[in-house]
Amino acid sequence: MMKWLNLGLIRLFEFLTLLLYSFFVLTYFGAFLLLPLDILSLLIQGAGLIGLPAIVSVPVALVVVGYLCYRVYQMPQAYQAIVSGGMELANAGYKQIRQLEALV
Repeated sequence: MMKWLNLGLIRLFEFLTLLLYSFFVLTYFGAFLLLPLDILSLLIQGAGLIGLPAIVSVPVALVVVGYLCYRVYQMPQAYQAIVSGGMELANAGYKQIRQLEALV
């Protein structure tokens, strides 16, 4: 009976660890995917505050965000730092699950 209880608790901890690290990784990469969209939205709203119509502010904001994304793309160290940080986070979760699996 205790064996099944221990096994169940370990599986529960594995599942919770998987959920936690999945949330961290998805939030990490999702933030970098949504960041240009947020900048675009803020530029459009800012242009609307100074009186530019949407027909003018949207293309200008698209060009500005596109240029910013292109500049980040041109910096391979920054791009690699972002990707390697996310991969290290995913690998940390994988190691935690493997440690729990070793208990089984």
